[in-house]
Amino acid sequence: MFEPEELFVVESPAWTVDLSGSAVTAIDYSIDGAFVAYSNKPGIITIATSYTGEIKRVLEQKYTTNPITKIRFHPFEENLLICTSKDGFIFLYNIVKGEMVEMSRHLGSNLLAMNVDSFGETFAIACADGSIRVYDLENLQRTKVLVKMASRTSASQQVNIYDICFHPEDSNVILAAGWNDRVLYWDVRTGNAERNIAGPHIRGAGLDVHNDTIITASARDKKQIEMWDYGSGKKLREININPETAKKECYINACKVSRNGLALAAGGSGCNLTQSFEFSHGTYIGQTAPYSSPVSYVAVSPFGSSFVTGTENGDISCHMIRLKPN
Repeated sequence: MFEPEELFVVESPAWTVDLSGSAVTAIDYSIDGAFVAYSNKPGIITIATSYTGEIKRVLEQKYTTNPITKIRFHPFEENLLICTSKDGFIFLYNIVKGEMVEMSRHLGSNLLAMNVDSFGETFAIACADGSIRVYDLENLQRTKVLVKMASRTSASQQVNIYDICFHPEDSNVILAAGWNDRVLYWDVRTGNAERNIAGPHIRGAGLDVHNDTIITASARDKKQIEMWDYGSGKKLREININPETAKKECYINACKVSRNGLALAAGGSGCNLTQSFEFSHGTYIGQTAPYSSPVSYVAVSPFGSSFVTGTENGDISCHMIRLKPN
């Protein structure tokens, strides 16, 4: 084993993608970490190798030119990828063949966020009307609608939902980060938001769960990254962006933890960079150089060996996390 202080971020990017002029709205690593999917052009997804950035496939379609709001590789079937667009389209692709397997569409409100459960059976979308809709992943058929209840004003989702995720061991629980500085625990069985965590000021892809720890990233200059106990909702600890190295205040827009719990990466506006931390201790391990625009999205490899940053101008870069030489 190694100590957190032995980790570092390689200063030079392993690979980069030139400015596209459009915001990077979604990034995801494949389950084995070999590939990265990203969208830096509305309606288009690029599949590249995570080691060199070599483009393997570009997924285009004729139905929408709206931004892609989320990309997720299937957790078990490596050839499948699901994505959503702002105007409600849901696409399931076979990335090996470059073919669309299934398509569906949510009508009535913009689609803001999406996530897939750990078992590859269910996914959920978050809509601009404050509702969450649950689907069967195999056929893209809706199975449940979660809508705020008037009698539950203390735990009701208002308007925008910025990010959602399933509990990794219980697909009946969906966590949702809303505009009212709360993270709600939605229960698919009851259809209600049963509990909430108050405080996190999430304004992007800033919600994650590792085991029974909820991670929130807030767009503010303090208490930026907070860890919460899933069971009790109590705050466990916090990580703040290192001000000495960032040199500017940083308002976090995006945060992600590696699947193995080794590394965390978070980036945002102000400082316009991404910093990485060893997750269990919160030890700072390195950062990117500042970008020309705010960070809009961050993804971390499943094994914590690299992370990819996307910006509002369409910049993309991949940085490796390595052990310091003896």
